[in-house]
Amino acid sequence: MLGATFGATLAGCLVLVGASGAAVYFFMRRKHDAQLNEQREERRSISLEQMQTIITDEIKNVRELITVRKNFTATISFADEKKIPLLKVRMPGGDRKFQMTYSGTITFGCDLDAIRFERDELSDRVKIIVPPSKIFDVYADVSSFKVQHQSKGIFADEIKLEEQKEMVTADLEAQKQLAVQDGLLAQADENVRQMLSSIISRRGLNQSFDVEIIFRGNESTRILNSPRQNLLR
Repeated sequence: MLGATFGATLAGCLVLVGASGAAVYFFMRRKHDAQLNEQREERRSISLEQMQTIITDEIKNVRELITVRKNFTATISFADEKKIPLLKVRMPGGDRKFQMTYSGTITFGCDLDAIRFERDELSDRVKIIVPPSKIFDVYADVSSFKVQHQSKGIFADEIKLEEQKEMVTADLEAQKQLAVQDGLLAQADENVRQMLSSIISRRGLNQSFDVEIIFRGNESTRILNSPRQNLLR
């Protein structure tokens, strides 16, 4: 009888000790998790602030970053003929043909003033929102104009410099489209991504956050509207 009572008492003590231990364990676990979350939140806030400050400081002196510069030489061919007034038929001796070359430059880059930072409050992810690269500038070097071939009939007009400039201006539009087709806008985006990634890695800004660089913006503004620019220099 005594043995049975002792066994029951011992079992009760063991149950009490086990319950107390479990309670202490879960209490300490919750406290530890809360401390970790608090520390992580503190690190996240500091890291995000540092990230914004450091990246801004590194790029603040470069409002527009040129990441790709393409120098090119183009050939323009031209031919027309005079018409007999009123009859609107070809005038003998009124034909002219013309071919010239010129050198030009196209630059691509990114408007760094428009970079934004977004933080996901539920995770350690920060998004750096970057405007898509665009064509910053396109122009032709007037001093590079070179006539390769020119012929005209006896009644044809001379090719004037103003006509050459008009032909070059029109050709620059085609050169922009060719550059885009060659993937230079995508290359410019990648160069911006590498520059930002280098800053993030070099300054240790990705230690507390999973940083993602995203290009987001108005695609229609990526190709320069040439009539507003000085195309001949």
